[in-house]
Amino acid sequence: MSTTVAIEPLVVSRHFKAPRERVFAAFSSGPMLSQWLGPANGKVLSCDVDFKVGGKYRYAFNSPEMGDMAVNGEYREITPPSKIVFTWQWEDDEDWAKVTSVITIDLVAQGAETELRLTQVGFPVQESRDNHGRGWGMCFDRLEGLLAA
Repeated sequence: MSTTVAIEPLVVSRHFKAPRERVFAAFSSGPMLSQWLGPANGKVLSCDVDFKVGGKYRYAFNSPEMGDMAVNGEYREITPPSKIVFTWQWEDDEDWAKVTSVITIDLVAQGAETELRLTQVGFPVQESRDNHGRGWGMCFDRLEGLLAA
């Protein structure tokens, strides 16, 4: 008998001192994503984005700690400027071979500022969920700096 352990969704909230249209735009193109997605000490190898429902993306980078990595997915819902839903699957990672995660980004206007709420479900193992929590935190630190510029 095998036992499957349910892994809790990852929920990350971040407040940005920027209007939600500007935060939404940071997710909408390869050149924008390349400025904040991924590790701070990483090098972007490619960032291809077809930002439309049914469109696909692929982001590849290299970091000293992790080497070459790539993630891909498909956009399931895009509701400007408040919501983006997309799939997320790491390439060349055996834990992720049969797993596709789903990420929902909700952007809530708070005057001229924005509350971003990320919910990610569908992790292969708890360690992956925990790593994504740290990773999204670092990415949002970089996004905060980009939006403040």
